[in-house]
Amino acid sequence: MTPALLLGLLGAAMGSFAALLAERLVKGEGFVTGRSRCRSCGTVLGAAELVPLVSYPLQNGRCRHCQTRIPPILWHAEITGALMGAAAGWIAWEPWRGLLMAGWMWSLLALAVADLRWFRLPFPLLALNAALGFAMAMAGDGLGWPSTEDRLTIALAGAAAGGGAFWLVRAVYARLAGRQGMGLGDVLLAAALGLALGIPRLPLVVLLAALSALAVAVLRALVKGRSLRRLGRVPFGAALALAAALVAVFVPY
Repeated sequence: MTPALLLGLLGAAMGSFAALLAERLVKGEGFVTGRSRCRSCGTVLGAAELVPLVSYPLQNGRCRHCQTRIPPILWHAEITGALMGAAAGWIAWEPWRGLLMAGWMWSLLALAVADLRWFRLPFPLLALNAALGFAMAMAGDGLGWPSTEDRLTIALAGAAAGGGAFWLVRAVYARLAGRQGMGLGDVLLAAALGLALGIPRLPLVVLLAALSALAVAVLRALVKGRSLRRLGRVPFGAALALAAALVAVFVPY
């Protein structure tokens, strides 16, 4: 079995776990020992109801016990996790590098789910993403670049650039508008992404995130018949997380 296929299959399960982890961290619940339950009726879910990629469509997106609609984002997380795993396994020179990259992207997926559903970026997930990103940066590309002595400098410079730029934007907006327009979680996420990707790739991440967030906002405005100003908050952290995964896959060092 090829690394891409193996990580793709694992990624479907990890996508499901990422969604579960995001929900339980946001709600302050334990995620190690607790059984999966329907949020509506409280019924403990059996193994047949938790098969990644398969259970959701077979159940028509509803709980088998109370027929409550299951949020589609949970199934989308499984699909995205599988794609992330397959991509990491496909481009990595060695299987362990693919697993490391996949783990980093799955942590981004969990952050994206948390931001999309609750406008939160839990600190434990940010710390996990930063740790995996740092490990990925220290591992290099597998072909000897960047050199070992340069990797730490590049990673720390990227973290300072990403976090510093977003902190400055946050501070200036708060000063001019008299209110916060960007959460501290976005600043910490930008620093973590800079740590993993380095300075050269950060502008592309921000550009892709901004364009995708704007496109989603425009579509929401058209569907709801509202102006962009009246739409409220935009989950920019989710856009940043998913843009970073795309850049990591398609834009090498």
